[in-house]
Amino acid sequence: MKKNKVKIYAKTLAEEILSGKVKTKEAIDNFVKVLATSGLLGKYKEVLEMAENIVLSKQGKRKIVFETARKITSSQKKVLDGVIKQGDIVTEKINPDLIAGVKIIINDSKQFDASMQSKLRDIF
Repeated sequence: MKKNKVKIYAKTLAEEILSGKVKTKEAIDNFVKVLATSGLLGKYKEVLEMAENIVLSKQGKRKIVFETARKITSSQKKVLDGVIKQGDIVTEKINPDLIAGVKIIINDSKQFDASMQSKLRDIF
């Protein structure tokens, strides 16, 4: 039941932001109050992430995370630039647990995992 409420709240928040009637910060602040009175304040982060994905999708944008074991090199950057479209929100994240390689995550769902960690996991 709570999962459905989270989706409903996320969709409602996204629609409020997309309407342009109020500023994004104001919409989020008001929404926190609604979540608190509904007993769902603990789901705040989940609601915001879902709402963000809905807003980006409606705007034709994506949230892309490039996760690597070390700082991205210029040659890796050129390859990764082929994935990015204008308007995408791009984040580079260093995760030493990957050992080597890259993980590309689009809109919070794993899309491509060419990390050494995943290759070792597949072997064992």
